[in-house]
Amino acid sequence: MNIAIDFGGTNIKIGLVQEGTVMARTSIPAFSQGGLTGRLPDVLASIHELLAQNRYSLSECTGVGIATPGIVDAAGRTILSINAKYADAVGFPFEKWLEEALSLPCILENDARAALIGETTYGVASGETDAVLMTFGTGIGTAALINGQILRGRHHQAGILGGHLATDIHGQACNCGNHGCLEAQAGHWALNNLARRHPGFEHSRLARADALNYMEILEAAKSSDAVADELLKVLISHWAAGIVNLVHAYDPDIVILSGGLMKSKQNIVPLLQEYVHRHAWTPWGQVRFAVAEDPDTSVLLGVSRLLIMEQAKSG
Repeated sequence: MNIAIDFGGTNIKIGLVQEGTVMARTSIPAFSQGGLTGRLPDVLASIHELLAQNRYSLSECTGVGIATPGIVDAAGRTILSINAKYADAVGFPFEKWLEEALSLPCILENDARAALIGETTYGVASGETDAVLMTFGTGIGTAALINGQILRGRHHQAGILGGHLATDIHGQACNCGNHGCLEAQAGHWALNNLARRHPGFEHSRLARADALNYMEILEAAKSSDAVADELLKVLISHWAAGIVNLVHAYDPDIVILSGGLMKSKQNIVPLLQEYVHRHAWTPWGQVRFAVAEDPDTSVLLGVSRLLIMEQAKSG
Protein backbone atom coordinates (compact mmCIF):
# COMPACT_ATOMS: atom_id res chain seq x y z
CA MET A 1 0.00 0.00 0.00
CA ASN A 2 1.13 3.54 -0.78
CA ILE A 3 0.54 6.84 0.99
CA ALA A 4 -0.48 9.59 -1.45
CA ILE A 5 -0.43 13.31 -0.68
CA ASP A 6 -1.90 16.05 -2.86
CA PHE A 7 -0.78 19.52 -1.73
CA GLY A 8 -3.62 21.55 -3.24
CA GLY A 9 -3.94 25.30 -3.02
CA THR A 10 -7.05 25.07 -0.81
CA ASN A 11 -6.87 21.60 0.76
CA ILE A 12 -4.20 18.97 1.32
CA LYS A 13 -5.62 15.55 0.43
CA ILE A 14 -4.14 12.38 1.86
CA GLY A 15 -4.98 8.86 0.73
CA LEU A 16 -4.05 5.24 1.26
CA VAL A 17 -3.88 3.58 -2.15
CA GLN A 18 -3.65 -0.12 -2.95
CA GLU A 19 -3.70 -1.67 -6.43
CA GLY A 20 -5.36 1.32 -8.06
CA THR A 21 -7.98 1.81 -5.35
CA VAL A 22 -8.11 4.58 -2.77
CA MET A 23 -8.78 2.56 0.38
CA ALA A 24 -9.19 5.61 2.64
CA ARG A 25 -8.66 9.35 2.42
CA THR A 26 -8.85 12.54 4.39
CA SER A 27 -8.06 16.21 3.89
CA ILE A 28 -6.92 19.21 5.90
CA PRO A 29 -6.92 22.93 5.05
CA ALA A 30 -3.85 23.94 3.07
CA PHE A 31 -3.37 27.54 4.23
CA SER A 32 -0.93 27.55 1.31
CA GLN A 33 -0.25 31.28 1.54
CA GLY A 34 1.46 30.56 4.86
CA GLY A 35 3.93 28.14 3.33
CA LEU A 36 4.63 24.42 3.25
CA THR A 37 6.79 23.65 6.26
CA GLY A 38 4.25 24.88 8.80
CA ARG A 39 1.72 22.32 7.52
CA LEU A 40 4.00 19.29 7.60
CA PRO A 41 3.36 18.35 11.27
CA ASP A 42 -0.39 18.29 10.56
CA VAL A 43 0.19 16.23 7.42
CA LEU A 44 2.13 13.63 9.40
CA ALA A 45 -0.49 13.59 12.15
CA SER A 46 -3.22 13.08 9.54
CA ILE A 47 -1.33 10.16 7.97
CA HIS A 48 -0.99 8.40 11.32
CA GLU A 49 -4.64 9.10 12.16
CA LEU A 50 -5.83 7.79 8.78
CA LEU A 51 -3.82 4.61 9.21
CA ALA A 52 -5.13 4.05 12.74
CA GLN A 53 -8.76 4.75 11.81
CA ASN A 54 -8.59 2.15 9.06
CA ARG A 55 -6.57 -0.38 11.05
CA TYR A 56 -3.48 -0.22 8.90
CA SER A 57 0.07 0.03 10.16
CA LEU A 58 2.89 2.11 8.73
CA SER A 59 4.82 -1.12 8.13
CA GLU A 60 2.25 -2.05 5.45
CA CYS A 61 3.18 1.05 3.42
CA THR A 62 5.94 0.88 0.82
CA GLY A 63 6.33 4.56 -0.08
CA VAL A 64 4.85 8.03 -0.34
CA GLY A 65 3.72 9.74 -3.54
CA ILE A 66 3.52 13.53 -3.40
CA ALA A 67 1.94 15.97 -5.83
CA THR A 68 2.31 19.74 -5.67
CA PRO A 69 1.55 22.75 -7.85
CA GLY A 70 4.43 24.39 -9.67
CA ILE A 71 7.40 23.32 -11.76
CA VAL A 72 8.65 20.05 -10.32
CA ASP A 73 11.89 18.21 -10.96
CA ALA A 74 10.52 14.69 -10.55
CA ALA A 75 13.95 13.02 -10.79
CA GLY A 76 15.44 15.36 -8.21
CA ARG A 77 12.38 15.21 -5.90
CA THR A 78 12.30 18.98 -5.64
CA ILE A 79 10.16 21.99 -6.53
CA LEU A 80 11.95 24.43 -8.82
CA SER A 81 9.35 27.20 -8.97
CA ILE A 82 5.89 27.80 -7.57
CA ASN A 83 3.52 30.72 -7.97
CA ALA A 84 1.54 32.31 -5.12
CA LYS A 85 1.37 29.11 -3.00
CA TYR A 86 3.74 27.31 -0.62
CA ALA A 87 6.47 29.91 -1.19
CA ASP A 88 8.93 28.07 1.06
CA ALA A 89 8.53 24.81 -0.88
CA VAL A 90 11.16 25.65 -3.52
CA GLY A 91 14.15 23.42 -2.86
CA PHE A 92 12.51 21.70 0.11
CA PRO A 93 14.15 18.25 0.68
CA PHE A 94 11.08 15.98 0.47
CA GLU A 95 13.16 12.77 0.45
CA LYS A 96 15.02 13.70 3.62
CA TRP A 97 11.81 14.79 5.37
CA LEU A 98 10.01 11.50 4.68
CA GLU A 99 13.02 9.35 5.42
CA GLU A 100 13.32 11.01 8.83
CA ALA A 101 9.59 11.19 9.56
CA LEU A 102 8.32 7.86 8.19
CA SER A 103 11.40 5.91 7.01
CA LEU A 104 9.79 5.63 3.58
CA PRO A 105 10.98 6.50 0.06
CA CYS A 106 9.04 9.04 -1.99
CA ILE A 107 8.33 10.34 -5.48
CA LEU A 108 7.33 13.92 -6.35
CA GLU A 109 5.32 15.17 -9.33
CA ASN A 110 3.36 18.18 -10.55
CA ASP A 111 -0.30 17.81 -9.54
CA ALA A 112 -1.79 18.13 -13.05
CA ARG A 113 0.61 15.52 -14.43
CA ALA A 114 -0.32 13.22 -11.56
CA ALA A 115 -4.03 13.73 -12.28
CA LEU A 116 -3.50 12.88 -15.96
CA ILE A 117 -1.60 9.72 -15.04
CA GLY A 118 -4.38 8.76 -12.62
CA GLU A 119 -7.10 9.25 -15.24
CA THR A 120 -5.26 7.47 -18.07
CA THR A 121 -4.30 4.55 -15.84
CA TYR A 122 -7.37 4.01 -13.68
CA GLY A 123 -9.98 6.63 -14.61
CA VAL A 124 -12.19 7.92 -17.44
CA ALA A 125 -9.38 7.78 -20.01
CA SER A 126 -7.94 4.41 -19.00
CA GLY A 127 -5.72 3.05 -21.74
CA GLU A 128 -5.47 6.29 -23.72
CA THR A 129 -1.98 7.09 -25.00
CA ASP A 130 -2.48 10.62 -26.37
CA ALA A 131 -4.35 12.91 -24.01
CA VAL A 132 -4.39 16.33 -22.41
CA LEU A 133 -5.91 17.32 -19.10
CA MET A 134 -7.26 20.68 -17.94
CA THR A 135 -8.21 20.99 -14.31
CA PHE A 136 -10.03 23.93 -12.74
CA GLY A 137 -8.88 24.67 -9.21
CA THR A 138 -7.48 27.81 -7.62
CA GLY A 139 -5.68 28.17 -10.94
CA ILE A 140 -5.96 26.23 -14.19
CA GLY A 141 -3.64 23.25 -14.42
CA THR A 142 -2.77 21.24 -17.52
CA ALA A 143 -0.71 18.23 -18.55
CA ALA A 144 -0.06 16.23 -21.72
CA LEU A 145 0.53 12.58 -22.63
CA ILE A 146 2.04 11.80 -26.06
CA ASN A 147 2.56 8.24 -27.37
CA GLY A 148 2.04 6.96 -23.85
CA GLN A 149 4.74 9.20 -22.35
CA ILE A 150 3.98 11.98 -19.91
CA LEU A 151 5.45 15.24 -21.19
CA ARG A 152 7.99 16.89 -18.88
CA GLY A 153 10.61 18.61 -21.05
CA ARG A 154 14.23 19.60 -20.58
CA HIS A 155 13.35 22.23 -17.96
CA HIS A 156 10.47 20.27 -16.36
CA GLN A 157 7.72 22.65 -17.51
CA ALA A 158 6.45 21.05 -20.72
CA GLY A 159 2.69 20.55 -20.76
CA ILE A 160 1.91 22.07 -17.37
CA LEU A 161 1.73 25.76 -18.25
CA GLY A 162 -1.49 25.66 -20.28
CA GLY A 163 -3.04 28.07 -17.79
CA HIS A 164 -0.36 30.54 -18.84
CA LEU A 165 -0.89 30.29 -22.59
CA ALA A 166 -2.32 33.62 -23.67
CA THR A 167 -5.96 33.79 -24.74
CA ASP A 168 -5.84 37.60 -25.07
CA ILE A 169 -2.46 39.22 -25.74
CA HIS A 170 -3.92 42.61 -24.72
CA GLY A 171 -5.52 41.16 -21.61
CA GLN A 172 -4.99 41.41 -17.87
CA ALA A 173 -1.63 41.08 -16.14
CA CYS A 174 -1.10 37.59 -14.75
CA ASN A 175 0.65 36.77 -11.50
CA CYS A 176 3.24 34.87 -13.57
CA GLY A 177 4.43 38.11 -15.21
CA ASN A 178 2.76 37.57 -18.58
CA HIS A 179 -0.31 39.39 -19.92
CA GLY A 180 -3.54 37.79 -21.09
CA CYS A 181 -2.92 34.29 -19.71
CA LEU A 182 -5.90 31.96 -19.57
CA GLU A 183 -5.69 32.07 -15.76
CA ALA A 184 -5.65 35.88 -15.71
CA GLN A 185 -8.66 36.01 -18.03
CA ALA A 186 -10.74 33.16 -16.62
CA GLY A 187 -9.04 31.58 -13.62
CA HIS A 188 -10.79 31.26 -10.28
CA TRP A 189 -8.42 33.72 -8.61
CA ALA A 190 -9.19 36.36 -11.28
CA LEU A 191 -13.00 36.26 -10.97
CA ASN A 192 -13.43 39.18 -8.58
CA ASN A 193 -11.52 41.60 -10.80
CA LEU A 194 -13.24 40.29 -13.91
CA ALA A 195 -16.72 40.73 -12.44
CA ARG A 196 -16.08 44.14 -10.87
CA ARG A 197 -14.94 45.55 -14.21
CA HIS A 198 -18.37 44.88 -15.69
CA PRO A 199 -20.38 48.15 -15.85
CA GLY A 200 -23.52 46.47 -14.46
CA PHE A 201 -21.81 44.70 -11.56
CA GLU A 202 -23.34 46.82 -8.77
CA HIS A 203 -26.84 45.86 -9.88
CA SER A 204 -26.03 42.18 -10.25
CA ARG A 205 -26.67 39.38 -7.80
CA LEU A 206 -22.91 38.83 -7.94
CA ALA A 207 -22.29 42.08 -6.03
CA ARG A 208 -24.00 40.49 -2.99
CA ALA A 209 -21.91 37.32 -3.01
CA ASP A 210 -19.67 36.78 0.01
CA ALA A 211 -16.98 35.16 -2.13
CA LEU A 212 -17.26 35.13 -5.88
CA ASN A 213 -16.57 31.75 -7.44
CA TYR A 214 -17.43 29.71 -10.51
CA MET A 215 -20.53 28.21 -8.92
CA GLU A 216 -21.89 31.62 -7.92
CA ILE A 217 -21.59 32.85 -11.51
CA LEU A 218 -23.23 29.70 -12.87
CA GLU A 219 -26.15 29.92 -10.44
CA ALA A 220 -26.66 33.63 -11.11
CA ALA A 221 -26.62 33.01 -14.87
CA LYS A 222 -29.29 30.32 -14.45
CA SER A 223 -31.46 32.87 -12.61
CA SER A 224 -31.30 35.24 -15.63
CA ASP A 225 -28.77 37.63 -14.12
CA ALA A 226 -27.59 39.48 -17.24
CA VAL A 227 -24.13 40.31 -15.85
CA ALA A 228 -23.50 36.72 -14.77
CA ASP A 229 -24.70 35.45 -18.14
CA GLU A 230 -22.27 37.73 -19.98
CA LEU A 231 -19.41 36.80 -17.65
CA LEU A 232 -20.10 33.11 -18.12
CA LYS A 233 -19.93 33.49 -21.90
CA VAL A 234 -16.57 35.26 -21.54
CA LEU A 235 -15.25 32.53 -19.24
CA ILE A 236 -16.36 29.75 -21.56
CA SER A 237 -14.75 31.46 -24.57
CA HIS A 238 -11.41 31.66 -22.74
CA TRP A 239 -11.58 28.10 -21.37
CA ALA A 240 -12.41 26.79 -24.83
CA ALA A 241 -9.65 28.84 -26.46
CA GLY A 242 -7.24 27.38 -23.91
CA ILE A 243 -8.33 23.87 -24.87
CA VAL A 244 -7.81 24.68 -28.57
CA ASN A 245 -4.27 25.78 -27.66
CA LEU A 246 -3.68 22.40 -25.99
CA VAL A 247 -5.10 20.50 -28.97
CA HIS A 248 -2.90 22.41 -31.40
CA ALA A 249 0.19 22.02 -29.21
CA TYR A 250 -0.06 18.36 -28.18
CA ASP A 251 -2.28 16.57 -30.76
CA PRO A 252 -4.40 14.52 -28.33
CA ASP A 253 -7.18 12.06 -29.07
CA ILE A 254 -8.98 13.03 -25.87
CA VAL A 255 -9.34 16.06 -23.58
CA ILE A 256 -9.91 15.26 -19.91
CA LEU A 257 -11.61 17.94 -17.80
CA SER A 258 -11.40 17.95 -14.03
CA GLY A 259 -11.88 20.12 -10.95
CA GLY A 260 -14.82 21.55 -9.03
CA LEU A 261 -16.22 23.37 -12.06
CA MET A 262 -17.12 20.00 -13.55
CA LYS A 263 -19.88 19.61 -10.98
CA SER A 264 -21.82 21.61 -13.56
CA LYS A 265 -20.50 19.65 -16.53
CA GLN A 266 -23.92 19.41 -18.17
CA ASN A 267 -23.98 23.20 -18.51
CA ILE A 268 -20.33 23.68 -19.45
CA VAL A 269 -18.94 20.75 -21.42
CA PRO A 270 -21.31 20.90 -24.44
CA LEU A 271 -20.41 24.58 -24.94
CA LEU A 272 -16.69 23.83 -24.71
CA GLN A 273 -17.03 20.94 -27.15
CA GLU A 274 -18.95 23.04 -29.67
CA TYR A 275 -16.32 25.80 -29.62
CA VAL A 276 -13.36 23.42 -29.81
CA HIS A 277 -14.85 21.35 -32.63
CA ARG A 278 -15.54 24.55 -34.56
CA HIS A 279 -12.13 26.19 -34.02
CA ALA A 280 -9.53 23.43 -33.63
CA TRP A 281 -7.54 22.48 -36.73
CA THR A 282 -7.89 18.68 -36.65
CA PRO A 283 -8.30 17.33 -40.20
CA TRP A 284 -8.07 13.79 -38.80
CA GLY A 285 -11.39 14.17 -36.93
CA GLN A 286 -12.76 15.55 -33.66
CA VAL A 287 -11.04 15.34 -30.32
CA ARG A 288 -13.09 13.51 -27.70
CA PHE A 289 -13.97 14.88 -24.25
CA ALA A 290 -14.17 13.10 -20.90
CA VAL A 291 -14.85 14.39 -17.39
CA ALA A 292 -13.09 12.97 -14.34
CA GLU A 293 -15.59 11.12 -12.18
CA ASP A 294 -13.86 11.90 -8.89
CA PRO A 295 -11.30 14.70 -9.24
CA ASP A 296 -10.24 14.33 -5.59
CA THR A 297 -8.82 10.86 -6.29
CA SER A 298 -7.17 11.47 -9.70
CA VAL A 299 -3.99 12.93 -8.22
CA LEU A 300 -3.79 10.36 -5.42
CA LEU A 301 -4.05 7.49 -7.90
CA GLY A 302 -1.53 9.14 -10.21
CA VAL A 303 1.23 9.54 -7.65
CA SER A 304 0.62 6.02 -6.40
CA ARG A 305 1.05 4.73 -9.96
CA LEU A 306 4.30 6.68 -10.33
CA LEU A 307 5.52 5.22 -7.06
CA ILE A 308 4.79 1.69 -8.29
CA MET A 309 6.68 2.42 -11.53
CA GLU A 310 9.64 3.81 -9.61
CA GLN A 311 9.74 0.79 -7.31
CA ALA A 312 9.62 -1.55 -10.31
CA LYS A 313 12.62 0.23 -11.89
CA SER A 314 14.68 -0.01 -8.72
CA GLY A 315 13.93 -3.72 -8.53
